[in-house]
Amino acid sequence: MSDVNARDTRPIERPQDVWPLYQGCGDGVRVGAEVELAFFDPASPCQCVMTPAQNAALTAGRDWLHKEPTAETVEIATRAVAPGDLPALLADAQDKIGRVTARAASMGLKRSYFQDLPACTADTLLRNLVDVPRYRAFFGPPRADMADIAAYFAVCKSNQVSVSYRDPDHMLSGVRRLYLLAPFLFLLTDNTTGFAEGKPHAGHSGMHHRTSLGARGGVPPYVFTARDGEEYLRAHIDHVWRNPLFVYYGPDGALVRVPSGRWESFGALAARGLGTAANYFLAQSVLWPDVKIAALPGADGAVAGHRYEARMFGVGAWQHAAAALIVAGLACNDAFAAAVDDILSYHGVTAQTNTADYAAARAHGGFFFETLYGEASMVDFACAFGGALSNAYVGTGLEGALEPLLEVCCTGETDGQVNRKRFPTLDACLAWQREYDPDLMADATLCARAAWRGR
Repeated sequence: MSDVNARDTRPIERPQDVWPLYQGCGDGVRVGAEVELAFFDPASPCQCVMTPAQNAALTAGRDWLHKEPTAETVEIATRAVAPGDLPALLADAQDKIGRVTARAASMGLKRSYFQDLPACTADTLLRNLVDVPRYRAFFGPPRADMADIAAYFAVCKSNQVSVSYRDPDHMLSGVRRLYLLAPFLFLLTDNTTGFAEGKPHAGHSGMHHRTSLGARGGVPPYVFTARDGEEYLRAHIDHVWRNPLFVYYGPDGALVRVPSGRWESFGALAARGLGTAANYFLAQSVLWPDVKIAALPGADGAVAGHRYEARMFGVGAWQHAAAALIVAGLACNDAFAAAVDDILSYHGVTAQTNTADYAAARAHGGFFFETLYGEASMVDFACAFGGALSNAYVGTGLEGALEPLLEVCCTGETDGQVNRKRFPTLDACLAWQREYDPDLMADATLCARAAWRGR
């Protein structure tokens, strides 16, 4: 979850005050990734999750390892790299994942094999909040009218990839393309089971939980109507200005919780003399669309620019690498982006089909790629997309990192689909969590289908 500098009391009185911060970084485009990992105690009878005290010990002294609201999860941040330095990004991610997993193992903890913890309920996880004032203000306990949003943040895990865009039009082309691809990318990288919060779930549980975000999440209405990047950003700033707030920074810099049933907005706060940069960027940080516009801090901690963050990727052994290569390729390889545009057009995936495409992926009912995507089956789209992505990275030395993604695209068997076949009951899921060899997750070149081959 995006951090906010509570000490930034610069006045924000009108949209023009923040406009320069959205103009892009010119030739200084960078790509970075974030990986969320959930940990539990395999020796405990109920597979108890990592505690706040264990979380504090695991994250101590590691500024690249971030706390999430609930203590079972930590988020690894890679360093941001130039588009031509993607091997360094993947190596950094793999090194940090290995170090965190090994440190957790020394504490008697084990990384979840699955994207989430299939037996854990939101209520259980929300009783396990970390000791971070902002998260305590958000969810300690959650407002009655925000219980579903709190459940989303407790239960769901994801990988995110960020691009510090060149200019507003570069941003909009990348964001639009990702929204068209989102239903496919959710399923491509899915590593869930057929269970969510201990109960059977036939669709994509993460996409289901995201519907609780309402106007804060999903696909903002101006994604496909903006005539150019500047119009999109003006609509985004207006969205931030009006976004209903459930907390805000008071005159003393402390967080103030708004009572259940009431809301503030940055515009209303500004009218009362609380229009600080801290409150503006807080309002922006609690917008959670599937492609988020997020702040980039400068050396002094104040916001110095912006990035877009793609948030539709699952978590597993290989998904973080695939996500980085997809998002970086779309943003920085014009030939690949054009090829994907052609594939989208050929399969009838458009702004007009986007709502239906999301609905079909969210409620796939166990059919995964056999769902309708645009005007054809997602199976056909996956094959064409995999071919274009493979061509984009020929001769780069990154071919091995693409192997699991390409196997999923060519066979149509996602990790989530394999999990449902291998672990048809909740007891089977939990038995595998307890028994699996953690070294299995250290090999980022194996999708679930390949890992089970020959077993």
